[in-house]
Amino acid sequence: MATARVLTIAGGGGGGTGGGGAGGAGGYTDTASVTVTATAYSITVGAGGAGGVAGGADSAIGGDSVWDVSGTPITVTGGGRGGSGSGLAAGGNGGSGGGARANSTTNGTGTAGQG
Repeated sequence: MATARVLTIAGGGGGGTGGGGAGGAGGYTDTASVTVTATAYSITVGAGGAGGVAGGADSAIGGDSVWDVSGTPITVTGGGRGGSGSGLAAGGNGGSGGGARANSTTNGTGTAGQG
């Protein structure tokens, strides 16, 4: 057995349109010492959230990333979506919260312990 340092980063949130806010960064964790063996591990890499479409869909949150170490998953939360100028005003919650649209003060909140 050996130990490894594991940095896990989730996907960022998509930005809003029409005076919309920025998407939040994906959360991250830096695990200093994880015991590993010569075996396969399950890893999920969170994708970035889609940006908003003018006159259409609001932006999306980023995907979670997961590194499963011997049945003990390290999970980090995708970034919050940005508020949209034509739709949802508030930024979404996530690893880091997304920004509110123009003329709104309701930013998303970040996840404690994830950067």
